[in-house]
Amino acid sequence: MSDYRPVDAATRVEIEQLIAEMLYRLDHNRADSTWELYTEDGVSVGPMGDMDREAMKAWGAKRALQTDVVGRHFIGGIRLVWDGEEVEGTVQYLTFRDTNEPQTLPASVGEFRERYRRVDGRWLFSRREIVPVFGGRAAAAHAARLAGREEPAQ
Repeated sequence: MSDYRPVDAATRVEIEQLIAEMLYRLDHNRADSTWELYTEDGVSVGPMGDMDREAMKAWGAKRALQTDVVGRHFIGGIRLVWDGEEVEGTVQYLTFRDTNEPQTLPASVGEFRERYRRVDGRWLFSRREIVPVFGGRAAAAHAARLAGREEPAQ
C-alpha cells in the first residue's frame, strides 16, 4: 500500500503560500519575523543548528541586521501528503548567495523536509529540516559567518 495521500488544491495553495512567505522573508532582510511562521512547538533543523522558536527569533534578529549578505532561494518539486492531522512536505531548493564564489553557481542545492500544522485556521511549520545535497560545505561556511565564527576548515 502506498503512503501517497495528496492534499487537496486549497490546502496545497495555502501551504505553498507559507513556503513562499518564509523564503521571501529570508531573502528580503526580514529573517527577524520567520519565527512567526512556526507553531508554538515548532523546530528548525539544519546547517544553522537545531532551533526552537525562541532560538529562531534570536537568530533571525541577528540575521536581519546583516544586510550585506544577499541571497535568493528557488524552489520546485513540492510534494505534499497527509500524515494524520499534519501535512508532510518535501521541497527541492537552490540557494544563491553573493558570498559564494562564483556567485552564479548555487551555494547550496538540497531539500526542505517539512511538516505543517493548521492552527487557528492558518497553516504553520511544525518542523523544517534543511538538508543540503550539494554544497554542504558552502552551507556550513554560511552558517559559521552568520554565527560570527571562523569558517570551517576545508
